[in-house]
Amino acid sequence: MKYFLILVLFFSSVPFNSTGQDSAILKRIPYTLRIDVDNVNFYEDQIGATPYVFPNNGMQIYPGETIYVEVEQDKGVIKSMKAVKKINNPKTTLTITFSQKSENNIHQMMMLKIQNPFPKNLTYEAKMFLLKQNKWFDTDVYPVMAGLSAFETWSDIIISLGLGSWKFTDK
Repeated sequence: MKYFLILVLFFSSVPFNSTGQDSAILKRIPYTLRIDVDNVNFYEDQIGATPYVFPNNGMQIYPGETIYVEVEQDKGVIKSMKAVKKINNPKTTLTITFSQKSENNIHQMMMLKIQNPFPKNLTYEAKMFLLKQNKWFDTDVYPVMAGLSAFETWSDIIISLGLGSWKFTDK
C-alpha cells in the first residue's frame, strides 16, 4: 500500500506533456468519392478522415468538396491557414470549391473556384492527380485578384488537387 501511495503521489505531481493529435484541426468525414468517366465507367475510392489543411498550409481537395479556410495574415504575410466548418469571418475566409461537370454520367470538365475576400491578390501553386496517368502533375493557375473569385477548368479527369505556396501580392 505504501508503494502504491508513493506512485500515485509521484504520477499526480509530475506534469506529462502529450504530443497527441491536435483535435482543433478540421478533418473531412470519411466518404466514398465517385467521379463520372463515361456512361458505363466511373472512378470510386474511399476517402479517409484527413485534414483539409496541413501544417505547411498545403491542402488537398477532392471533386465535390467546398473548403472554408480562415487566413491569419500580417501586412500581407500569411501566418496561418485553418479549415473551418462555416464562414464566421467573411473578410478573412477563403472559399475553395472543386467540382466535376458531367452530363448523363459522362465527364465534361473539372472546375476549381477560389473566392478571395482580401484586398490583395492571392497566388498559389497547384498539382493535380490525373486518373489516366495515375500520378501527380504540376498545373498552371492564375492569381486570384483582390476581392474576386477565380475559376480554373480542366478537361482531364482529376481525382484530387494539391494546393499550396499561398502568397498575397500587391495589386
